[in-house]
Amino acid sequence: MIELVIFDLDGTLIKLPVRYDLLRNELKDRFGIQGESFLIPMILENTKDNNEIKNQAFDLICKEECNAINDLEIHEGAIEVIKEIHSKNKKIALVTLQCERAANQILDIMGIKELFSNILTRDNYTDRYEQIIKTMEEFNSNAGKTLMIGDRINDFDSAEKAGCESIIIRRGDQQGNERMNWVKDNIQLRDELSKIL
Repeated sequence: MIELVIFDLDGTLIKLPVRYDLLRNELKDRFGIQGESFLIPMILENTKDNNEIKNQAFDLICKEECNAINDLEIHEGAIEVIKEIHSKNKKIALVTLQCERAANQILDIMGIKELFSNILTRDNYTDRYEQIIKTMEEFNSNAGKTLMIGDRINDFDSAEKAGCESIIIRRGDQQGNERMNWVKDNIQLRDELSKIL
């Protein structure tokens, strides 16, 4: 029986139109940080011995994330899913690789911040697996009673590594994994959750 449901934010509940090309150029020009991977691993790899540059780079991303909130898109059914899970007296947590300031602003706009019992952002942990483990520890919840809901293969892999179940929302032509339990949107997610909660 699932007791704890952990949600990802961007891509799962909302679409945050961050200008990643602009950020990549800024990171390269200002800090000499470059690479082809996702921004966070790229920054961590390039600033191993320099916390000051790492923090400045993350501040730059945070500003862009906050600017992108002006064009925020809330995925259809996202708010209803959270409210429905909350009505079943399940513990709900959020893990996001956005900064805390942006995450809080987004949840305030959505009007659901108070429904989350725990929120971990990039400011707490920069690794999804670690975010999941720390959330389970916070609630003293074992993996068999925890469900991770995200939108990326990394969410699936991290949940699998942590030993918990996952449901992945695959919008459009996102690549998947044959072992993955996936749905196409938050409407299908509600149907799937009604079977297991």
